Amino acid sequence: MLYPVRSAIKEMEAKKLKTETITFRLPSNFIDELRMDARIDGVSLNSYAAKIIANHIQWERYERKVGLLPMTEAFLKEVMNQLTDEQVVNLAQKIEKQKFKDIFAFMRDDQDIDDFVNIISTWLTVSWMQQNIEIREGSYHFKIRHSMGNKWSLYVKTLLSELSQDILGIKVDIKTVGDTISFAFGVSK
Repeated sequence: MLYPVRSAIKEMEAKKLKTETITFRLPSNFIDELRMDARIDGVSLNSYAAKIIANHIQWERYERKVGLLPMTEAFLKEVMNQLTDEQVVNLAQKIEKQKFKDIFAFMRDDQDIDDFVNIISTWLTVSWMQQNIEIREGSYHFKIRHSMGNKWSLYVKTLLSELSQDILGIKVDIKTVGDTISFAFGVSK
C-alpha cells in the first residue's frame, strides 16, 4: 500500500517495521543543512532523512515520468484567475481527470479506497496544500486548505469529485468555502 510521507514515518515508528542500518558518504555542508532542517522540524536527523527518502519513493520518482512540472504559485494562481468557472470545470473534467487516472494507474496496479486516499494525500502534500484527514464513523473526512483562491477550490473540488466517481465509483459531496475544501466518503466500498 502506498502511504503519504507522514503516515509512512508514523507507521514505521508505531509498528516497528523492519529497518536496516546503512551508511552514506555525503558532503559535510549537506549534512549540516539536513541537521538544521531536522532541528527546525523538531525531529531527529534519522527521521528527517527517512521522510526525504519516503517522499522520493512515494512521489518524486514518478513526477517526471508522468509529466508533472513544478511552477510557481503566483503563475498558477494568475492563470487560474484568467479562466472562467466553466473553463476551470472543463479543465478538471476533460484534461486533468484523465491525466490523474493515468498517474494513479502508473503508480498502482489496483486502486482501493486506501490507495486513493494515500495518493491524494501525497499529491496534496507535495502541492503545498494543508490537509487534515480523519477516519470517523466509518468514513474518511477531508479538510483541505490552500492559498490559491476560489478558482483553485473549484478545480480541486471538480477533480476530486470526478476521480472519486471514476476510480472508486463513489459520488462525493464536496463543499468549498473560500480556500477550504471539505468532503467525506465511506472507508469501504
